[in-house]
Amino acid sequence: MMAALTRSIQIRSIRPMWLVIVTLLLAVTTSHAGARAAETGKPARLLAVTVTNGFRHSSINTAEPMLEELGRTSGLFHLDFLRMPPGRPPQPKAIKRAEGTSDADWKQQEDAFKAEQETFRAADAVWQQGVKEQFAKAFAPEALAQFDGVIFASTTGELPIPDLNGFLEWIKSGKAFIGFHAASDTLKSSDAYCEMIGGHFAGHPWNAGGEHGFVVHEPGHRLTAMYPERFRLKDEMYQYDPRYKPDNLRVLVSLDMAASTPKEPWHVPVSWVRDYGRGRVFYTNFGHNDATWQDPAFAKHAAEGIAWALKRFDAEAAPNPDVQAAEYLRSVVAAAAAATGKNADDLRARADAKIAKSAAWATGLRPMLLELRGMQPPARAEAYAKVIAEIEKE
Repeated sequence: MMAALTRSIQIRSIRPMWLVIVTLLLAVTTSHAGARAAETGKPARLLAVTVTNGFRHSSINTAEPMLEELGRTSGLFHLDFLRMPPGRPPQPKAIKRAEGTSDADWKQQEDAFKAEQETFRAADAVWQQGVKEQFAKAFAPEALAQFDGVIFASTTGELPIPDLNGFLEWIKSGKAFIGFHAASDTLKSSDAYCEMIGGHFAGHPWNAGGEHGFVVHEPGHRLTAMYPERFRLKDEMYQYDPRYKPDNLRVLVSLDMAASTPKEPWHVPVSWVRDYGRGRVFYTNFGHNDATWQDPAFAKHAAEGIAWALKRFDAEAAPNPDVQAAEYLRSVVAAAAAATGKNADDLRARADAKIAKSAAWATGLRPMLLELRGMQPPARAEAYAKVIAEIEKE
């Protein structure tokens, strides 16, 4: 179809041991999905996009073979990759004036650096044009018609999709959209794309080197049944900008703020699903770290999410704003207790008791909780007091 749109990754002479292990495990964990794929005929065809126009995650190099192996082992799908084309010119490194450099020598260095920048810009413009041409081919209506869905694996930035509205309508027509990690740090300028995927990156206070706590809201849901109700994992977690709408999504996994640092006073969804017209959207924020892609539980999470998005089975996808509001309140409780010295367990128990009586109670507090996010920590004391008063109110 095009140079950068390929059916398989480069063959490696020695398969990494983790991939052998995951392959064996996936043979078992995705057998049901594979059986359903067989029932519906040939495997689905997915366009896997790993192009970035911003920060590029090194774990993409691990994600690509894992996803290909997952499709091949399960029999559920096969992939056509839209990758970064080779040959991008290196950007000149910024220069710094060394101590003792004369004005004349420094001017000569500056002039040489400016010349290098001009050369880079000219060469990069040619490379960028090549990227645009590849996207024009891959996302043309007649090309998209060949696919059952698309995977955005840690894409970033303003991808040159020629007709973004047409692409979103294609998903709505009954196709699958699967997003991993930085897929939510993509196409920031498009409210329509952000609405489709569910949210957009607004920082990651929970960094890749930290071990964070997570809570599974529906342990019996097929997309999260591979995880315990509460677990810990090293990975980078995103928070989302105000375009996030809880009424659009069914959140399956969230950051457990009480078991994480920092204890920010808001809800941080991690994995979710939604119906999008006649199409389906599965997004998971997991995937920053190589180790995550090498984790068998994550492999099954990805496999089930892809299978669900391809309509190989049905699972609950109705939005759960009450569940999200309850987790938002628990997050605020964790932060408020840490800031005020209150007993976190007692506050949590009181809040959970009220939520059990009426899920709408936590939803009604959401406007108050949202105000906390715009406050600097010193200004939050009064707001925390109001939330605690609501929890302790008889």
